[in-house]
Amino acid sequence: MPAMCGFAGEFLFAPGRADPDVARRLADCLVHRGPDEQGSFLSCDGRCAIGFRRLAVIDPPSSHQPMTSADGRLTVAFNGEIYNFRELRRELQRAGARFATQGDTEILLHLYAAHGRDMLELLDGMFAFALYDRAAGTLLLARDRLGEKPLWYTTLDDRIVFASEAKALLAHPGVKATPSIRAISFYLTIGYIPCPDSAWAEIRKLPPATSMVVSDCCGPVERYWTATTRPIVCAPGELAELVRTELGRAVESRMVSDVPLGALLSGGIDSSIIVALMSRSAGRAGGVKTFTAGFNEADFDERPAARALAEHYKTEHTELLVRPDPAGIVDRIVNMYDEPFADSSAMPTWLICRAAREHVTVALTGDGGDEAFGGYDRYRAVQIASRLGPVGYMFARLAGNIIKPFAPKRERSTMARFVRFTDSLPYPQSEQYFMHRMLFSHDELEILFSCDISEEYDLKEPNEWFCGLYEQSDYENEFSYAQMHDISTYLPDDLLVKTDIASMSSSLELRSPMLSPTVIELGLSLPCDKKAGFRRGKLILREAFKGIIPDDILKKTKRGFGVPISKWLRDELRNEMCDVLLDESFARKWLFKPESIAGLVADHLSGKDDHGHRLWALLVLARWFEKNRSR
Repeated sequence: MPAMCGFAGEFLFAPGRADPDVARRLADCLVHRGPDEQGSFLSCDGRCAIGFRRLAVIDPPSSHQPMTSADGRLTVAFNGEIYNFRELRRELQRAGARFATQGDTEILLHLYAAHGRDMLELLDGMFAFALYDRAAGTLLLARDRLGEKPLWYTTLDDRIVFASEAKALLAHPGVKATPSIRAISFYLTIGYIPCPDSAWAEIRKLPPATSMVVSDCCGPVERYWTATTRPIVCAPGELAELVRTELGRAVESRMVSDVPLGALLSGGIDSSIIVALMSRSAGRAGGVKTFTAGFNEADFDERPAARALAEHYKTEHTELLVRPDPAGIVDRIVNMYDEPFADSSAMPTWLICRAAREHVTVALTGDGGDEAFGGYDRYRAVQIASRLGPVGYMFARLAGNIIKPFAPKRERSTMARFVRFTDSLPYPQSEQYFMHRMLFSHDELEILFSCDISEEYDLKEPNEWFCGLYEQSDYENEFSYAQMHDISTYLPDDLLVKTDIASMSSSLELRSPMLSPTVIELGLSLPCDKKAGFRRGKLILREAFKGIIPDDILKKTKRGFGVPISKWLRDELRNEMCDVLLDESFARKWLFKPESIAGLVADHLSGKDDHGHRLWALLVLARWFEKNRSR
């Protein structure tokens, strides 16, 4: 099994000769994804060249890549894990297939030979792969259902170039690196750039749960799976047992490893459940290793809760105190993530992955629990808003207006959140959800961008895209609309990008049991009253693991893996923020109004308002522009 790897290559649209040296150089940009081994491939007709880097987890002595079938027809480069590969292997063997390795890479070759592109519907795992078919003269590019593993590509006049990360594509001599102002407007609106767009006009991302066949041109991107609700065939009183069983199966399938394995433990309910199930699966052997990152600021520090849980399950526990590094934090994020990425928790995620890698090669996480089981406050907000009658609406609006002058200017303040909730009530449900998620509204972008940009680009487009995505679903309640929206974009385009890059930069493989498609669809299908009440979410998890998880964990309200970015920008990162953002040459050079940025900085430093996440997004963007100026 390849585990976490990186690959890059090119495929010509017509007979010719791809360059294997270029493919190897591109793959060398991904050495952090695969420090254990390298490989390369050039097809006999010369049309396809692939470079590969491997991090070996299962079957380290074998499963070398790129891997070619025994008859020489098929070759695959594969990044990820197929969790049901043993079951698939048995089925293929019964049909006459013969295997030369013990890993999951070879499964892909036999599955494709038997089922072609339809093989994707049989795979349970996280993956991105490129599969060359010599007989058909085609290249199949595919990505897993939830988008755990990335796949980037760009089309030139005579070929397609593909890679696991953008930095490899940008090393290709034929690839242009023209910034996309349209994509930057999306970034400033929601904090990330959603698929299929990227920060560069010529570079694309293959969306989750899709594939593309390339021959004499790039074929259409086709979706092979969409998360849906499904009937739950059990009595209401048996739902907790069903959830417990499905999560147990998902954890066990992700504990298969020939190298040390641990878990990232936040102290919240999701990662606590994963550790509890891991400990149960490990049994008497024990030895589960857990890792936690925390901060000096008490409101953001999960270390005490995680420490108590580690003691409860007798894990081998490691803690990391996260401090900002003014000299290099922003540049580190920019170098890792290639395109601008505004999620400030990327830095502590990378640090805890780096600490974990000193002890283990694989770690399980609780990613996906909020999306599957309704953990976010904003889910409850849109659901409550949808149920307010005229009297409730008037009361909420009146209370919000009364409280507004006294609400603290802190994003985590309960009063401030209530004011934001009541301010959103006059708008349609999709707009309400957008207001819970946005960094800058389109009106604020009009003020931020220069007049030339505001006239040339439709700055309402990100807002319209966001609301259109929300409305394209068909559910009985707003709670499920919000869940599906996050599963469609926030999860794959923000959270999973964060964890993939942060872990791969440390050569650590992360696995997320709650991202099992079965678990995701189960969560979507649950009745609302099993997902959230007025005060807290994930009610079914609290019920299912009562008596297994300590009560103080189950009773906690969600805090999330937040970062005290607002405080850091007023203290440790203040000088860097001012040096970069208040430099008028930066603003004018990169199409912003200097006075607009200066106003944001002044209001934040004075405490008049909390613009921490907005200023962090601008700071990352400024450094990204500077890094890419030479390109």
